[in-house]
Amino acid sequence: MTRGQKSLIIVAMTMNGGNLTNRQIKAQQTRARIIAAADRLIKERGFDAVNVADITDEAGVAKGSFYSYFQRKEDIFSEIAYTNFDAIYDRALERYQGAYGRISMFLLDSMSYIRETGIRVSQQWARSVVDPADRDGVKKLTYDREIIFRFLREAVVRGELSNETPVKALADGVIAAYYGMVFCWAITDGELDPLEAMRAYCEGPLRLLIEAYRSGDGE
Repeated sequence: MTRGQKSLIIVAMTMNGGNLTNRQIKAQQTRARIIAAADRLIKERGFDAVNVADITDEAGVAKGSFYSYFQRKEDIFSEIAYTNFDAIYDRALERYQGAYGRISMFLLDSMSYIRETGIRVSQQWARSVVDPADRDGVKKLTYDREIIFRFLREAVVRGELSNETPVKALADGVIAAYYGMVFCWAITDGELDPLEAMRAYCEGPLRLLIEAYRSGDGE
């Protein structure tokens, strides 16, 4: 369950004195079944080979139920993706105490997930997010930037990095490198291996950037 889903449940419970109604519980269960079904099918067949009817048949719900929760197939893929990115973020927090470990793990595991979903998904994503009307691209950019910013800012607060660390500029640079690799992978139709490119970035430029502002012990 993503942080967004948890927030929706908390809001619903607050509005009902801390308890969900049977209808709300059923709606959450139906939504979860649709997401789980889409996740299974996309993993088995690939994003392009799955349509809304396939998803609702797999979930055992009416086709109209899909549109009660999602406007298009891309929206449910975004939901699945955010669930995975949230899990990656949590693992990075649990495994590492330092900024370099957390950032590099988040970037590498995120890129691994992106590569596993397939280049066609990234190409479709690249086409859609350059349209200013598609707010999902801005949402994902903000999400990633805030995670990197948080990792850096927390490192400054606990004394790992210097107070002079340009947190926002570093976070923006890291995100530019991350998104650049995904776009280059999509543009070259797979000539660039995004995971290898990210590994080289983390072992080289990212490590040097973190070391340049280090003021205490590392992880």
